[in-house]
Amino acid sequence: MKSYSPQLPIPFDTDWHHQFGRRLSVFPRSLSFSEGAQRQDYWPDLATFTEDVETAQLAYYPAAQSPFSITVIFRKVDGRWETLKFCDDLVLQHSTGSTFEQVMEQTIVSGLCRGEA
Repeated sequence: MKSYSPQLPIPFDTDWHHQFGRRLSVFPRSLSFSEGAQRQDYWPDLATFTEDVETAQLAYYPAAQSPFSITVIFRKVDGRWETLKFCDDLVLQHSTGSTFEQVMEQTIVSGLCRGEA
């Protein structure tokens, strides 16, 4: 674990979009990982947004082609968040939390994976 407080992601504003703003407000606008001079930013792919009665989820990808991706899941029934960092179909990191801040801190503190940046 890192010994500093990471810059936590900022969620979408509820008025960001007339139809999807409220539904996306549980998700970060982006995710950024850094270690020393290395940095990797992940951006939401709104085409991957799915939602049902129990969950909502959204995938994030780096701007450049990469085997890495992150999925953020909000479990509406119990109000919990989950993030999964993938390299292709292999889960490299998994974080859960009862608040947005808690899961985002765990996710960002987990840092970069080998070969990610």
